[in-house]
Amino acid sequence: MFHPNINGSLHQGQSNFSEIEAPPLLICYDVKNKLPISLEQVNYIVNVQPGLAIVEIQQTYNTQHYEVPIELEYMFTIQKDSAVSKMIAELGDLKVLGIVKELEEAKQEYEQGIIDGKTMIISQQDKDITELKQVKIGSLAPGKTLKITFEYIQPLKVYLNQFWKLELSPMVDSSYLTVHKLKNQSVNYPQLYKKIKKSVDVQGFQQNHRQYITIYINLQRSIKFLKSPTHKIIINTDDHQNIKENFTKGQVIILDNKFPDNFAPNKRFELLLSSDDINQPHSFLTHTNNDALQHIKYCATLTLIPKFNEVSLDDAYSSYINGLNLYSETKTNRGNYYFFIDRSSSMEGQRINKAKQSLILFLKSLPEDCFFNVISFGNESKSMFEKPQYYNQKTLNEAVSQVNSMKADLGGTDIYKALKYGIYNDEDSKSHLETYNAFLLTDGEDSPERILNLVQNYTKSNFRVYTLGIGDGCSQYLLKRISEIGNGKCQFVLDDEDINVKVIDLLEDSMTQYLQGFKLDLPEINISQIIPDPEHITTIKKNEELFIQILFPQPITETLEFQIKCFDPQKQKQMSHKYKLKISESQQQDYFHKLAAHKLINYYDNSLKNNLKQVNKVKVNQEILTNEDIINLSISHQILCRKTAYICEVCHLEDEFKQLIKQKILYQNKKKTKKVTRSIIDYQYDSEFICCAIDDYEYEEVARCSSNNYNNFQWNYNDFNNNNSDNNNNNNNNNIQLLQTNEIEIEKQSEENFISIAQQRIHNEEINQNSQKAAVLINYIDLLQCVQANGSFILEKRITDSINLCGLNNDSHYEDIVWTTIISIFYLELHCQSDKASWQLIYQKAISYLKKNGLDYLKIKAEFYNSYQKLFEATN
Repeated sequence: MFHPNINGSLHQGQSNFSEIEAPPLLICYDVKNKLPISLEQVNYIVNVQPGLAIVEIQQTYNTQHYEVPIELEYMFTIQKDSAVSKMIAELGDLKVLGIVKELEEAKQEYEQGIIDGKTMIISQQDKDITELKQVKIGSLAPGKTLKITFEYIQPLKVYLNQFWKLELSPMVDSSYLTVHKLKNQSVNYPQLYKKIKKSVDVQGFQQNHRQYITIYINLQRSIKFLKSPTHKIIINTDDHQNIKENFTKGQVIILDNKFPDNFAPNKRFELLLSSDDINQPHSFLTHTNNDALQHIKYCATLTLIPKFNEVSLDDAYSSYINGLNLYSETKTNRGNYYFFIDRSSSMEGQRINKAKQSLILFLKSLPEDCFFNVISFGNESKSMFEKPQYYNQKTLNEAVSQVNSMKADLGGTDIYKALKYGIYNDEDSKSHLETYNAFLLTDGEDSPERILNLVQNYTKSNFRVYTLGIGDGCSQYLLKRISEIGNGKCQFVLDDEDINVKVIDLLEDSMTQYLQGFKLDLPEINISQIIPDPEHITTIKKNEELFIQILFPQPITETLEFQIKCFDPQKQKQMSHKYKLKISESQQQDYFHKLAAHKLINYYDNSLKNNLKQVNKVKVNQEILTNEDIINLSISHQILCRKTAYICEVCHLEDEFKQLIKQKILYQNKKKTKKVTRSIIDYQYDSEFICCAIDDYEYEEVARCSSNNYNNFQWNYNDFNNNNSDNNNNNNNNNIQLLQTNEIEIEKQSEENFISIAQQRIHNEEINQNSQKAAVLINYIDLLQCVQANGSFILEKRITDSINLCGLNNDSHYEDIVWTTIISIFYLELHCQSDKASWQLIYQKAISYLKKNGLDYLKIKAEFYNSYQKLFEATN
């Protein structure tokens, strides 16, 4: 088998790419006036299988108020790791089913159908934004109902290695309705918003519909834990009538109609589930009857979710609800940390200040028992310390002092020399028993080839290189490739964007446990594809699942045995997992084949974009992969890719449609005899784009803390494992969340209602204002300046006065430094919830500090709740 080569001519122009992540969007609109069509109802039907979910979305639109035929288009986004597997449109009495064909062929068929006066539908992937798909539906008569059904296959996410997580997004993510929020979701948000705005006025979308959700759980194992943190659900209802015949019998979940908020159109659905053996290796075998796929008739799927946490499911669920990882929940892997800060002249001004801010947050958040160093670079490179220093209060203070005095005064940008000098030097011996984490903070560009070769040649399994691109003009290609090759992760931050949450995301990733050194032992059968190749899986970290698919033709033997070997560097232990499968127990279905094909196509595209000569992530039984192979993969599996499109074919019977797909002839590249004169979608835009801030949302920043002053983050200490409701607080009317103390259920109110309720509450409260100090809320960044290397807090008088310690008495006579640590954590949880992603590692360090002093933070929190509530109200 081979890591297939790629034709070198296909790489031309591929290196200058910029991926854009698009938030969820599913919207149908009138082409002429760009207004969304009225959406009446949405049905989600989800089939959860081992490792994946098959999601079918049925949307019903109405055109009753139109008097003439209308030209419709449909736009939707889907995560890059998800495969679109079906599309059906019902226009009145006409049912049109989409069939995947080669892109240019589909375009020609569409154009010819329009000329012939037919109702035509075509769907294709956007050439710039992989996650964005557009569908030209054609003409719909007035007064008719339009029903669009499409299906996609989505890998299940993993949380804390103890849950599978299913997420279903609303039709239109609220970030499109509050435009400035796109800034925090995508570095290229102006390009994304402009692309969508050209086609449809998203802000004209009226959320008057109801969304229904039905979920079938078919994990082929007993379910130990099943909860939704966002919705009230009913499990295995007796009177449920919509069980699909082709689904294996298992749990059925629907929404409880006693709670109207369950069906709110802007509400994200989340479901966490677990089994007793979630951390055991699992395997399952499926086969397809597709005549074109007999060389990969069988698909063996091998999975493993490592056991990295020792806490109970209830505690893990509480952690998810609160959005925080308690210290005891995560076994961090600690080692050596190298921070490379760009001090070239281009970093002058706001960028160097942003880099210094992020570096100090890095340093403050480091675990105690580690070593660290800081390397400044420009034309030259220099280390803060002669060799990495042990992390303690003295070295932390010295490092912070030096960072504060840094300037952008080192000339040009030489990333190669900095990495060679700082971490990839031969003089500094590095143990294979320790982990080495490098963090590169830069705004510049440099010669990619020699840098990538350096990282490729020197990076070992215990090395991780993280990159943080600062500013609008940094090289996304270079920084992404460095992090990919370096076993790390990449983030970008715009000039006017908050950097802290992205800093913590990178640091937290570096501190997690991991497995490495994967190897797959195969039975003696003919193997066609291995996706991905285990030997090219560098690590499996927290919140990741090992998911390997082996595809092969009809074998001779009945029983197949596979074995996966790996190494646990934390325990310094070799691990081995055996998987046994029987051909007679194989299930007939195509979904695992489709997902494997989708992954192979993505690996191929990524190799093209990154100018790689091979698709190293997979093994297949052919030496070269071409565009024609990718097109045929897409057609034979009937999944959408960038070189194919869905084109309508009118079928009156489902069997007729299935036969039509089965008989599809594979695409062959040949000289076109017909010239297409019309463009399917015009993606040409004006050169100027202006993104304006919305004045109304300035209130949001002011109200972030002030809204807290009226009990919206009260805790329910009667039930730490609470069933917290919807944590997704995006509401189009700029709502404020109020938590009910008993049910802990989030209700959304408008700003006017919030102010009215708050004023009434102040009026009703009998608080002796003269006995309390007026408090000025401080920013969490100011409070984090007081954290010490061991996780404790030493507060300045200004900070002490601001958080109003006199409102809470130290009745337990804790030591002063312990007391200030407790009250500091209280303050973060109470007043800084919206920024918790930025302070969660420091929060964990503080809890660890209390634990080392024999104190349980959760118990302290419960004991002080009543007093803390008075303090909370006293800050109003």
